[in-house]
Amino acid sequence: MKKKCIFFLMMILIILFVFSQLKDPYSINKLESLQNVSWNHLFGTDYLGRDLFSRVLYGATISMVLASVSLTIVVLLSLFLGSLAGIVGGLLDTSIMIFADSLVSIPSIIIALVFAGFFANSIIVVLLALIISWSGNYIRYIRNLVLNIKKEEFILLAPLRGSKGSHTLIHHILPNILVELFSLFMTDLGKIILSISGLSFLGIGIQPPTPELGTILFDGKSYFFVAPWIFIFPGLAISLIVLITQYISQKITSCWRGMDD
Repeated sequence: MKKKCIFFLMMILIILFVFSQLKDPYSINKLESLQNVSWNHLFGTDYLGRDLFSRVLYGATISMVLASVSLTIVVLLSLFLGSLAGIVGGLLDTSIMIFADSLVSIPSIIIALVFAGFFANSIIVVLLALIISWSGNYIRYIRNLVLNIKKEEFILLAPLRGSKGSHTLIHHILPNILVELFSLFMTDLGKIILSISGLSFLGIGIQPPTPELGTILFDGKSYFFVAPWIFIFPGLAISLIVLITQYISQKITSCWRGMDD
């Protein structure tokens, strides 16, 4: 109990310290440009004198929000199509799988470039590209989960209890795939953030001066030998987010399997 209280207290102190160091990520002060790491600027400053610590935190938040929104839409869309394919089967299953395979075969960067060419280069372009390119894998994954659960005895015997069609899907099948789906969600969250940062680094989607990890990396590459912290800290932030999401996913999977055992 004491260890938990100490850990909780330390987390509160860390959060308070982080918030105390936050500054306006858009504030320009050329007199403080390219300053090294200090107590006033924990991650140093960029070429415009903007506080890099604040920009990295705001950028990580923007990346997390965009990744969560796009992946949530992917999951909802894939739940509908994948469950429909697994439950109905036949020609509908074949058609949905052909559609899913066609989505898988197109890289997100190609989709983003196409949308950027037809529409204004914006965050919407990134969201559409991610949703289209990631939906195919999720449709196939959910469809396979549904097919596997349909073989279980409690599903085969469900009609004897008066459970059929959508009732079986909502009350018996979906609850048993949500944990697996959430584990995959956490695993892919870090990968989506990598994709968003990669597209921003290439100048697609999020544009400066909006602080996003990819755009901060793009700004820092020109100053790598003069001020390497502009490039290093955003890269470390991306790596840390990916490691944390992978760790959470592994913990969820191990806990779920432990409950099954």
